Parts: sequence; C-alpha cells; structure tokens
Amino acid sequence: MDKHELRAIQGFLSAVGEAFEGDRDGVTLRDRLSELSRIIQRLMSARLGTGSLRAKVHMATLERTARRYRRQIAARLGEGHRAS
Repeated sequence: MDKHELRAIQGFLSAVGEAFEGDRDGVTLRDRLSELSRIIQRLMSARLGTGSLRAKVHMATLERTARRYRRQIAARLGEGHRAS
C-alpha cells in the first residue's frame, strides 16, 4: 500500500468523521458502511505484508478508526429500522 492510498483512506475517514453527526440519509450511510468494510479489508491485508513497523502501526490505527465508524453507522442504521 503506497502513501497516496493511505492518504486517500485517511481523507475518507476524516470526511466520515466530520459528516457523521449531520448525516441522516440512510442511503449515504449504507454507501459509507460498504466503503468502510472495503477499507478495513484492504488495511488488514496490507498490514500482513512486508513494510516498516511505523507503516503497520499507521495502518492499524486507520483500521481501528474505520471499524469504530462502521460500528457507529451500523448502530444508527439499526436505530432507523427500529423506528420504522
């Protein structure tokens, strides 16, 4: 995984974090949920490869953030289903 891909992931996670509070659109949340799952899988496989410890720690941190956002979105979508 190169620096550009890591920056793109970091930018996406930042955007999700900033927009999470104001975003009530279930379709958008589902799209983000799907993208977060893809990012988590990509980070997991990249961490298993060769590379510096620093890069692996950075990827693990990004993965943890993506997992947290995925849990929060899944919980919000679940709340929406209960209200219906």
